[in-house]
Amino acid sequence: MEKFELRIKDVKDIYHELALALIPHRNKPVCSVEFIVEGTKEKPIIGIRYPGRKVVKRELKVKRADFAEWGNLLDFVVVPYIDGKEAKEQDFTFEKILKDFEENKRDNEEFWKLIEEVYYKNVFTKEPPKLPGIESRLFLLVLKWIWIQEDLNYKLSWQDVGSPIKYILVTKSGSRTEKGAGRAKFFAALILLKHHFKFDEVIKIIPMYA
Repeated sequence: MEKFELRIKDVKDIYHELALALIPHRNKPVCSVEFIVEGTKEKPIIGIRYPGRKVVKRELKVKRADFAEWGNLLDFVVVPYIDGKEAKEQDFTFEKILKDFEENKRDNEEFWKLIEEVYYKNVFTKEPPKLPGIESRLFLLVLKWIWIQEDLNYKLSWQDVGSPIKYILVTKSGSRTEKGAGRAKFFAALILLKHHFKFDEVIKIIPMYA
C-alpha cells in the first residue's frame, strides 16, 4: 500500500484540497493508497484509504457530452489508529460511536461544544476533556472525517468541491441519487442521545444508523 501524509492548508477549502489529492489515484485498486490526515506516517491518528469501495467507473455505449464517467469519485475509507496501530473496523461502526457517546460523553457540555465545532467547521480548537470509552480526541477526529466522507458521498456535487473531473453521486445499483443530508443525520442522532433518547429509540427515528 502506498502511504502519504496529507496536510490540509485551509480547512475552509478542505473538500477541494481533498479532490486535488485523491483524484490522481482514481484508477488504482480499492483502498490501495492511504493518506495520513491526522498525525504522521510514523505516528498516525487518522488515515483515509482511497479509492473507496463506492468509487465506480461508469460506462455508456454512446457517451453524451455531459456524461459523467465516474460515480462517487471522492469516496474513501476512514481508518483510525490507536497508539500507532490500526484499530479494528468493528470498533468504530456507527453503532459503537453512538453507544460510546450515549454511555460516556453525552452529559459533558464541554465535549458537546467541541462536537458542534467539528460539525459546523470541521475543526476543534480546544483540548477535549478526558472521558471514559473511546479517547476523546480520537472520537472527535473520527467524527470529523466520517462527516467529511458523508458530505462527499451524499451531499456535495463535483461543482461544490471544485473537482477537476466531473462525477455524480450514485446508489449501489448505479443509478443517480439526489443530494442527501450528509452529516446532518449523524449529528441529529447525537442530538437525540444528548437529550436522553435511548439508542434503540434513535435508530428507529434515524434507521440508517441501525
